[in-house]
Order: sequence, then structure tokens, then C-alpha cells
Amino acid sequence: MSTIIATTPSLLRGRPYGRIAAALTAFLFPTILAFVPLVGIATTAALACACGCSVFDVGGLDTPQEQDRGGRVFFEYWSGDQTQNFVGSSRAPAALNSDKKINTQWYNAGFSYNFNRDWGVMVRLPYVNRALSTDTMSPLGIATFNAGDIGDLEVMGMYTGFFSDMSTGVIFGLKLPTAPNATPGFDRDNQIGSGSTDLLLGGFHRGLITGDNAWQYFAQVMWRQPFLYRDTADPQGFFDGNGGLVQSYHPGMQVDGAAGILYNNWYNVLGFDKITPLGQVIISHRNPDTGTGADPFNSGFDRVMLSPGIEFTKVLDEANNRVLKTYFDIEIPIYYRANAANNNGTEGQLVAPYLIKVVTSYNF
Repeated sequence: MSTIIATTPSLLRGRPYGRIAAALTAFLFPTILAFVPLVGIATTAALACACGCSVFDVGGLDTPQEQDRGGRVFFEYWSGDQTQNFVGSSRAPAALNSDKKINTQWYNAGFSYNFNRDWGVMVRLPYVNRALSTDTMSPLGIATFNAGDIGDLEVMGMYTGFFSDMSTGVIFGLKLPTAPNATPGFDRDNQIGSGSTDLLLGGFHRGLITGDNAWQYFAQVMWRQPFLYRDTADPQGFFDGNGGLVQSYHPGMQVDGAAGILYNNWYNVLGFDKITPLGQVIISHRNPDTGTGADPFNSGFDRVMLSPGIEFTKVLDEANNRVLKTYFDIEIPIYYRANAANNNGTEGQLVAPYLIKVVTSYNF
């Protein structure tokens, strides 16, 4: 039965050893942070069914460039379709997991502004569509719940004053709980909003592989640490017998890192001023959710993805820095480890076989 229910800069600037140190740090830091749990130093769990969508914050070419100044507006489309049940590092029978499918699309609008070569700000507000198909273990049987609403707002600052070419920077800010986190039918871990305020801290670096600027490397890292939380009534209480029961939910820390290379010398092709192809590795780790509304037994993952991408650039007005860019990538997991154990009849985590990211931006 299936039911559809709608619901220190001065020391670094200009010094070769400073650039070398920045490059090594940018490559090694995300790798160490993400791979620590893979070798067993930290083995705690995380979100049971959510995709870890903060992974979209890293990868690609969405960092300030030397010629950037003034403002930038952007629109992002992210997509993930979680259909494969994982136990440990292997696919598992779908029957083990009460959740059968989670399909999510994010439509993000944002604005960034570089006050000068040292400081900038960025704001991003998503609109999220999500559909969850789950076995309610009630007369409803397998039901599909739908939600569409404003997501959690992100407000971030950037410091790029380490080098004159803005090749190295740090990012810091907050994710605010502006999205609903108690939509009926959805677990706390797959609500559109987490109900938490998160501290965001990251960094990026890019550099030359060849002296002619044709081949470049880049690295990025982003750390999210929730620290303020909201308790809500059990959003599945109408079918799991916990109606009105107030639950706590503390989403786990997540860290995502990316490193890649790009070709930067493909000019005047197919009507574009420049086309930039790239290849990257994206690594993620997420710590456990805790609280009475969490499922620590079936939460937590370590993930490695390979991602080809491409950016198309059209200069509309070079003198006034009017530039239109469109970026696309697909992110394919090559390694996934999901914590899993039988908890009240459900076991495993839903994994997306690929993720899609599209970004269109206009500099002015």
C-alpha cells in the first residue's frame, strides 16, 4: 500500500615560503580532517538519512578571483536523489530501511560583495523541495510526504588579504534556523531545516602548476559546528504513537574538503570568452546526531567523491567588470561508509548515487 501525502597576513604577503605553506595547508588540512575518521581515530555517527548537503559548499570555482571587485549575485541549483540503502561500506537490501527514498532540490539565491581585496561578505538563502517515501509501520503503509519551503539562511564573511592576488582566504559565519524543522511526516534528520544555529569556518587556496597559468590547482575546506538547538514535538507522532512528545535534536558536526586541478587557457570557444574544465576530489565526514529525536545507530558517514566540472565565462563589459558565469559539476561517490545497526526495525542509510550542482553568477 502506498499513500501520497502533501505536506598573520603581513608575514605571508609576497613571500614564497608563505605561499608554499599556504598551499600545503590547503591540501593537507581538508584531507586530514576528512580522513581521520576513516582510519578509526574518530568513529562516532551522524545523520541517518540526510544527504549532508553542506558538501555543496566546497568544490568548483566559487571563490574570489584576483580581478573580482564589487558585487556578485548568484543562483544555485543542487539536486540529490537518495535511493540506495547502505550498511557499512556496502549496498544493503532496501527492506532493511524504513525510509525508501529522499529526493531533494535546492534553489539558492545569494549575494556577495568585496569591499576591497581584503574583506568581503556573502549571503545565501535557499528554497528547498523535498519528498520522503517511508514505511510508516502503520495502516498508512509506505507513504510519501512532500515539503517545500525557505531553507536555512547563511551569512558569511571572507578575508582574502593574505596575498595580493586573493589566492588564499578564510571564510567564517553562521547558518541560521530560518527553515521549518517540524514538518509532519518527516524525521528530525530529514527536515528542510535542522533547527540549529551553526558556526561556519573554512578556507581556500589556489596556485599555479605551470608558469604560463594554464594549469592551476585549488583546495577548499568547510567546517560546520551546530551549537544552538531547538526542541520540537515529534513530527511523525501522528503515526508512531508519540504525538505531542517534545524531542531534542542536535545535528552532528560536518567537515567537507575538496582539492582539484583546472585548465585555465581555453579562450574564445563556442562563443564564450573562456571555458574552464576541472577535476576534483571531495571528501566528507559527519559526526553523530544526538538527542531524543535522533537515530545515532543509523547515522554517520564518511564519503569520497570524484567530480568533473566545467565553467563557462562571458565578459559583458570588461571595463566595468560585468561578467556572467555558469558552472556545472556532477559528484559521484567512489567510497561510502555508513554507520548502521538495527534500531526499532530499521537499519541503514539512504545514499544518492550522484549529486548535481549548477551555479550561475553575475559580477558587477
